[in-house]
Amino acid sequence: MPAGLRSETVRIGDAVVCVFAGDLVLDSEPVAARALTDALDGRPALLAVDLSGVELFTSTGLNLLLATRRRALAEGVPLVLVAPSPRTVRTLELTETDALFTVRATVDEALRQHRPPEARRGRLR
Repeated sequence: MPAGLRSETVRIGDAVVCVFAGDLVLDSEPVAARALTDALDGRPALLAVDLSGVELFTSTGLNLLLATRRRALAEGVPLVLVAPSPRTVRTLELTETDALFTVRATVDEALRQHRPPEARRGRLR
């Protein structure tokens, strides 16, 4: 694994959270791509991508998120970005792609917002 990016994938109920920390750049793209592909292969009810630890976010990272979004949409899996850094948000804004992504401040918020209505009422069937 390139020293510039750490990746961890966590399953929380029927959701999957991919946590990235470090630099999401050309050299680290294979690590991030593998994590996101594996996550989507499991057909989660939600894919949350935690970007809170990403320090450098380049066009490589943006293209990876756009490809992941495209696949998630095609498979009916909601995709949420969690706590992107100000630099990452700025990249999304400059490229006018910010409107394509749902962004939440925390993983807990992402999970709460995307739980089925029955589960929010405490009656998951």
